[in-house]
Amino acid sequence: MTRHSWHTALSFLLPLLFACGPLTVAAYDVRDYEEDAGVSVALMRDTGGDVYGGGFESGVWLRGAPVFGEIFGHWLANRLQDGNYYSVGMTLRLMPRWDVAPFLGGGGSYNGRTSDRNRGTPGEPGFREADRSYWKGHAEGGARVWFGAKRLQFFEASYRHHWTETGTDFNYGWIAIEYGQLF
Repeated sequence: MTRHSWHTALSFLLPLLFACGPLTVAAYDVRDYEEDAGVSVALMRDTGGDVYGGGFESGVWLRGAPVFGEIFGHWLANRLQDGNYYSVGMTLRLMPRWDVAPFLGGGGSYNGRTSDRNRGTPGEPGFREADRSYWKGHAEGGARVWFGAKRLQFFEASYRHHWTETGTDFNYGWIAIEYGQLF
């Protein structure tokens, strides 16, 4: 195509895209594809007692499928890395909609350091500077138990193993319990 023909094609297509774009966006309704799966409060602790914390989680199911997605925000005290961290991330699960629903899933998160503690004294043997913020991935398994007259509340118990980018010394697994409900 010559430069003139590209210009002609773009001058025709761009107004058409701008005219049809809002119609396409307005036709999309997230409720056609997703169903609310609840909001929960979580408490977690690693199996060695070095990482513990809590947070909030919010999930959705793909409509008509056992596919569940969850975003979360946690606060963690981490003795393995001598610091406190906030964690924001996402998990995808295979989870049926049964009254007692086992699940398997995985995801990732960003962990931002909120404290600056060094290990030891500078210049002495064993000194280590405080760790930095980091990314981590996780795999998890557990079960969600729905209860109440209309199945609006749930408890969840899970085990999650984390792999960090900061090295295998800081990989850990935790046990979490959650309480949540649909609104």
